[in-house]
Amino acid sequence: MHGWLDNAGSFDLLAPLLTGCHVVAFDAAGHGKSGHRSLDAGYNIWQEVGDVHEIALALGWDRFSLLGHSRGGAVATLFAGTFPDRIENLLLVEGGLPFIGEAADAPAHLAQVIERMRVLRERSGRVFERRDDAVAERVDGFSPVSREAAEVLARRSLCEVSGGWQWQADRRLKAGSDIRLTQELLSAFVNRVTASAICVLAEDSPFGDLDLYRDMLGLIDGIETHRIAGRHHFHLEGAAEEIAAHLIRFLDAR
Repeated sequence: MHGWLDNAGSFDLLAPLLTGCHVVAFDAAGHGKSGHRSLDAGYNIWQEVGDVHEIALALGWDRFSLLGHSRGGAVATLFAGTFPDRIENLLLVEGGLPFIGEAADAPAHLAQVIERMRVLRERSGRVFERRDDAVAERVDGFSPVSREAAEVLARRSLCEVSGGWQWQADRRLKAGSDIRLTQELLSAFVNRVTASAICVLAEDSPFGDLDLYRDMLGLIDGIETHRIAGRHHFHLEGAAEEIAAHLIRFLDAR
């Protein structure tokens, strides 16, 4: 499961290296080639737990492993806590936890998201005259990536439209979840994870050094953690082989 504003192409380099694994990657709702949620809906992170549940049912999978990057890793952890008997292995790559909030901040946060959603619904999205300009924007975007990584992500998300090129992810994704889980609520999910778990973080991770992040993931019994060179999209920027080696060794030991 890919990260926020990415798509299934996020695993184009890593998935072929996971020898012996049957890998299914999908575009989450509002991303890549998947449809957008209805105009009266939002993109609360816990909704994706239900999406994964439906995908697993469609595939006929009773027990399976989850591999997630960034937001996809957060969804994977929430799923593993919601349906602990269904997940054999939890594989987290630069991810594993959603953003949390304080209960006292929830009303103001909800008001902010409602207003943000209204603004985003009314925007048509930027159209770039040249494809190269659209790719360059992603290179210098919210989470900077290499030109090569941006080109991989562009295959499933950048479309030719009238007047030029446009990124097709639903703009409403930028509003975030209506309500953020509190630390207490998140702990309840993490404490229910029974799957064997591994987390591979980049040395230049935006959250890997946060005490809360380490403490929360530490609640997963026996979780194995590694830090390797790279930044948030290191699986698209030269670290795929090293990440795959950690994951394959971990799976072979189960």
